[in-house]
Amino acid sequence: MKVTDLLFNPLYETVIVDEDDNILSEAAIRQFKRKGKEIIKKYRCTAGPKKGRLASSPNDCSKRKDPKKVRQGRKTMRSKKGVIKRKGLITKKTSISKIVARMNARLMGRA
Repeated sequence: MKVTDLLFNPLYETVIVDEDDNILSEAAIRQFKRKGKEIIKKYRCTAGPKKGRLASSPNDCSKRKDPKKVRQGRKTMRSKKGVIKRKGLITKKTSISKIVARMNARLMGRA
Protein backbone atom coordinates (compact mmCIF):
# COMPACT_ATOMS: atom_id res chain seq x y z
CA MET A 1 0.00 0.00 0.00
CA LYS A 2 1.37 3.37 -0.98
CA VAL A 3 1.35 6.53 1.07
CA THR A 4 -0.73 8.30 -1.58
CA ASP A 5 -3.43 5.61 -1.31
CA LEU A 6 -3.72 6.27 2.39
CA LEU A 7 -3.63 10.04 2.10
CA PHE A 8 -6.78 10.10 0.00
CA ASN A 9 -8.57 7.36 1.93
CA PRO A 10 -11.46 8.88 3.95
CA LEU A 11 -11.02 6.28 6.70
CA TYR A 12 -7.72 7.81 7.83
CA GLU A 13 -7.64 11.30 9.29
CA THR A 14 -3.87 11.61 9.51
CA VAL A 15 -1.05 9.42 8.33
CA ILE A 16 2.15 9.34 10.33
CA VAL A 17 5.31 8.12 8.63
CA ASP A 18 8.84 7.67 9.92
CA GLU A 19 12.13 8.69 8.27
CA ASP A 20 12.00 5.78 5.79
CA ASP A 21 8.39 6.55 4.73
CA ASN A 22 7.10 3.52 6.62
CA ILE A 23 3.52 4.07 7.72
CA LEU A 24 3.00 3.94 11.45
CA SER A 25 -0.55 2.71 12.05
CA GLU A 26 -0.56 3.26 15.80
CA ALA A 27 1.44 6.28 16.72
CA ALA A 28 1.41 9.12 19.18
CA ILE A 29 2.34 12.75 18.72
CA ARG A 30 4.49 14.33 21.40
CA GLN A 31 2.85 17.26 23.19
CA PHE A 32 3.33 19.19 26.38
CA LYS A 33 0.94 19.64 29.29
CA ARG A 34 1.03 22.16 32.09
CA LYS A 35 0.78 20.63 35.56
CA GLY A 36 0.86 23.37 38.15
CA LYS A 37 3.90 25.47 37.35
CA GLU A 38 5.71 22.66 35.55
CA ILE A 39 5.59 21.60 31.91
CA ILE A 40 5.30 17.85 31.41
CA LYS A 41 5.93 15.80 28.28
CA LYS A 42 2.90 13.76 27.16
CA TYR A 43 1.77 11.94 24.02
CA ARG A 44 -1.49 12.48 22.12
CA CYS A 45 -2.89 9.15 20.94
CA THR A 46 -3.80 9.01 17.25
CA ALA A 47 -5.32 5.52 17.33
CA GLY A 48 -6.68 2.92 19.71
CA PRO A 49 -9.26 3.16 22.49
CA LYS A 50 -7.69 6.37 23.83
CA LYS A 51 -7.63 8.20 20.49
CA GLY A 52 -7.34 11.97 20.97
CA ARG A 53 -6.35 11.80 24.62
CA LEU A 54 -3.07 12.60 26.31
CA ALA A 55 -1.14 9.63 27.66
CA SER A 56 2.09 9.40 29.62
CA SER A 57 3.62 6.99 27.11
CA PRO A 58 2.75 5.83 23.57
CA ASN A 59 2.21 2.30 24.91
CA ASP A 60 -0.79 3.55 26.93
CA CYS A 61 -2.66 4.39 23.71
CA SER A 62 -3.31 0.74 22.87
CA LYS A 63 -4.25 -0.38 26.38
CA ARG A 64 -7.90 -1.23 26.77
CA LYS A 65 -10.00 0.23 29.55
CA ASP A 66 -10.25 -1.70 32.81
CA PRO A 67 -13.75 -3.31 32.73
CA LYS A 68 -14.14 -3.07 36.51
CA LYS A 69 -13.50 0.68 36.47
CA VAL A 70 -15.91 1.14 33.53
CA ARG A 71 -18.69 -0.66 35.42
CA GLN A 72 -18.05 1.37 38.57
CA GLY A 73 -18.13 4.64 36.60
CA ARG A 74 -21.43 3.74 34.93
CA LYS A 75 -22.93 2.80 38.30
CA THR A 76 -21.84 6.14 39.77
CA MET A 77 -23.27 8.08 36.83
CA ARG A 78 -26.61 6.29 37.19
CA SER A 79 -26.80 7.08 40.90
CA LYS A 80 -25.91 10.77 40.38
CA LYS A 81 -28.15 11.37 37.37
CA GLY A 82 -30.42 13.84 39.23
CA VAL A 83 -27.52 15.87 40.62
CA ILE A 84 -25.91 16.14 37.18
CA LYS A 85 -29.21 17.26 35.65
CA ARG A 86 -29.77 19.97 38.31
CA LYS A 87 -26.23 21.32 38.01
CA GLY A 88 -26.56 21.41 34.23
CA LEU A 89 -29.78 23.42 34.47
CA ILE A 90 -28.15 25.93 36.83
CA THR A 91 -25.19 26.27 34.47
CA LYS A 92 -27.42 26.84 31.45
CA LYS A 93 -29.62 29.35 33.28
CA THR A 94 -26.91 31.73 34.47
CA SER A 95 -24.73 33.66 32.06
CA ILE A 96 -21.00 33.38 32.70
CA SER A 97 -20.48 37.11 32.16
CA LYS A 98 -23.01 37.90 34.92
CA ILE A 99 -21.30 35.45 37.29
CA VAL A 100 -17.91 37.06 36.62
CA ALA A 101 -19.33 40.56 37.12
CA ARG A 102 -20.89 39.49 40.44
CA MET A 103 -17.65 37.90 41.65
CA ASN A 104 -15.60 40.96 40.67
CA ALA A 105 -18.08 43.20 42.49
CA ARG A 106 -17.64 41.10 45.64
CA LEU A 107 -13.88 41.49 45.39
CA MET A 108 -14.25 45.27 45.14
CA GLY A 109 -16.62 45.33 48.13
CA ARG A 110 -19.64 46.53 46.15
CA ALA A 111 -21.93 43.56 46.73
